[in-house]
Amino acid sequence: MIVVSKLFSKTFNALKGHWFQAICVFFVFNLMIGLVQAIPGIGGFLSLIISGPLTVGICVYSLNIIRDNFPKAEDLIFGFKFNLGNGVLAYFILIPIILVSGFILMILFLAINFSIYLLILSVYYSQSYEAFTLSMDWEALLSPFRLFFDLGILNSILMVLFLVISFCFSLILPWIIVSIPFAMTFYIMAEDTSTDAWDAIQQSWKMMKGFKRSYLWLNVILLFMMIPISIFTLFIGLLWFIPFSCIITAIFYEEIKSQSQGKETQLID
Repeated sequence: MIVVSKLFSKTFNALKGHWFQAICVFFVFNLMIGLVQAIPGIGGFLSLIISGPLTVGICVYSLNIIRDNFPKAEDLIFGFKFNLGNGVLAYFILIPIILVSGFILMILFLAINFSIYLLILSVYYSQSYEAFTLSMDWEALLSPFRLFFDLGILNSILMVLFLVISFCFSLILPWIIVSIPFAMTFYIMAEDTSTDAWDAIQQSWKMMKGFKRSYLWLNVILLFMMIPISIFTLFIGLLWFIPFSCIITAIFYEEIKSQSQGKETQLID
């Protein structure tokens, strides 16, 4: 069983004495991808090529931090030194799977949210609801926002909060959900350079069985943390949050790996 509070505690302990280096390494990681993406014409394609090996490298660095195994900035290019082809291939396999599945799930989430919104609108703003359903007046859907700015009444405040939170989650959560089975792929490749792309994906799928709900819950908590951190620090707090979120994922990997190995030992016995 994964206890999220223990993951947070282990992450803070692992990062003691490594915060400055981790902030620099993760900043360089994101900067490299951003600079490559900014190249006119071919930036998008080149970023797909380097993202896999760089992700393997950042996984190596994260694992070295939690194991206190002399993490260093050079870990970032580990994926270019070893098993480069499979690092690239794994990314090219996962991207279309996640994009297609995530898009379908996002449409489903948005449709459900829109249906709930219409239901609430019919209860609290019946005239606006009738105007939309009878004459397809899309501006009628904005009634809660208008009342929020004009009158500031409680129903409008709650409605706006619902819209912002629910639709934000509808745009973000689907991608998290569809990526969960494959979340450990690059950690597996970081530990074993002989593992090919498809084997790593299959191992990740197998490893995440029984832990998907815990990983989703962890990511929802991190998402709830990221939003206020970004807003109230003008995104500066992300310099600390991004390394933290990656290190806690590495700790999650270690936890489920040990638990999975324990189950296999019990089966053998």
